[in-house]
Parts: sequence; structure tokens; C-alpha cells
Amino acid sequence: MILSINRKVAFGLILTVIVIVILMFDTVLALSLELIHVSFEFVELSLDMLIEHIFHTDLHDTQIIVFYLMLSIAGFALYKLLWALPHRYREVKENFVTGWSQLKKEILAYWQDLSTIGKTKWLMGFMASITCMVLWFFI
Repeated sequence: MILSINRKVAFGLILTVIVIVILMFDTVLALSLELIHVSFEFVELSLDMLIEHIFHTDLHDTQIIVFYLMLSIAGFALYKLLWALPHRYREVKENFVTGWSQLKKEILAYWQDLSTIGKTKWLMGFMASITCMVLWFFI
């Protein structure tokens, strides 16, 4: 009982986040970029203070040390990313092909199980939606 309630709450929260992201995409994007920037500045300031305290350097030397330290960390992360990219690409491609073939099988089985009236309803709905899209585009 509690597990199903927690699932409902989690599903509701996820759905709420998705709706907020869709409705306020520009605000969410701006806030995300600002959060990334502030986090970066916090890390940089922390490294500045740590290096200045440990090595007793002045501001210019500290900034140079921090710059090269962060550059080496970014280079190492980029190296690890590029090293793992081919394997991940292959994995994603295999999952996509498997998922696509499974989806085609499910759709084909659903279509074959439909009655003639159900198939007619699907075709009429498809034709009505295409007509609405064409009219919306050209009018």
C-alpha cells in the first residue's frame, strides 16, 4: 500500500517537473545555466583560497595555478569521455535497434488484433489530424 502511494507521488512529481519544463523552458534553461555558472565560480574560488593558503602565493600566481589545474582536470575528463564514447555509441545503437524492432512488433500485433471498425477509426483520426496540420500550416 505504501509502495503504491510512493510510486504515485513520484509519478506526480516527475509529471509536474516535465510540465514545468515544457511550459517554462526558457526560465528553466536560464536557471540551469546560472546554477552551472555559480557552481563553477564556487569551485574556482575554493581552489583559489586553498592554493593561496597552502602555497602562500599572491593573487596572480594563484589564478595561474588554478587555471592550469582546471584545464588539466577538463582535459582528463574530455579524454575519459572520448575513450568511452565508441562503446556508449555502440550500446545506444544496439538498444535503439532492439527497442525499435520490439515497438514495430507490438504495433503490428495491436493493428492485427483491431477490428475493422477500430482500424477505420484510426485511419479517420489520422486523416483528420493531417488535415488539421495542413490547414494550420497554410492558413
